[in-house]
Amino acid sequence: MMALPSFSVKDKATIVTGASRGIGNCLARGFAEAGARVALVARTVSELEATAEGIRSKGGTAIVVPTDVTRRDEVERMVETVRREFGRIDVLLNVAGGAGDKQLRPPLEISEDFYDELLARNLKSVFLVNQAVARVMVEQGGGCIINFSSLSGTKPVPMESVAGAAKAGVNHLTRAWAAALGPFGVRVNAIAPGLTMTPRAVRGIGEEFVKQYSQVIPLRRPARMEDHLGPAIFLASDAGAYITGAIIPSDGGPQ
Repeated sequence: MMALPSFSVKDKATIVTGASRGIGNCLARGFAEAGARVALVARTVSELEATAEGIRSKGGTAIVVPTDVTRRDEVERMVETVRREFGRIDVLLNVAGGAGDKQLRPPLEISEDFYDELLARNLKSVFLVNQAVARVMVEQGGGCIINFSSLSGTKPVPMESVAGAAKAGVNHLTRAWAAALGPFGVRVNAIAPGLTMTPRAVRGIGEEFVKQYSQVIPLRRPARMEDHLGPAIFLASDAGAYITGAIIPSDGGPQ
């Protein structure tokens, strides 16, 4: 009889950046419910503490590590804290990024400060966290890194040219690091969400836009935050053990 693959993430020591809200928060809670030990990473301490308390109240394991992921010193401190608390790092969910409604801007209205801010949040942060975590994973003999990209990283979106360029960089970094780190047992993949109904998105774009945009999505609806949990658990589990360097779309179909 064929042995079925395991989709379990039970007891896996997991870092989730951007864990205070949106997709990152959803993934942190989902991985905790699936039995992972989660380190919640973001800048907003109060929201991280509330999430951690909710996880612990259900019998899960969560620690809070406030961090600005655009700063190397804070990232390195965070990684050392997680390794000290959990003993190892099995999974990185690199979700931090974005800039809310501010990232929507015509190309000729983009300032240098705006460019620098979006690149720091969406590409530099991925590089810093990947590098610090990968060093630990190489030392321990393996691990799984999952970066979060975006549909705009592969499809040009006029009002998201800078964010899209950053996410395209995330895609390239993911593939290049997968090739470099594979011999050390470290897998690096990315998930590329399309329009996702986070609380911020609901406030910022309105129901009419969602209704119109849904007509160009083959599945005829925007993503729920939970739609990205399944691909992440698959990649982090033994079921995804032979997948690395993949950019997995989670966008409802080609648009």
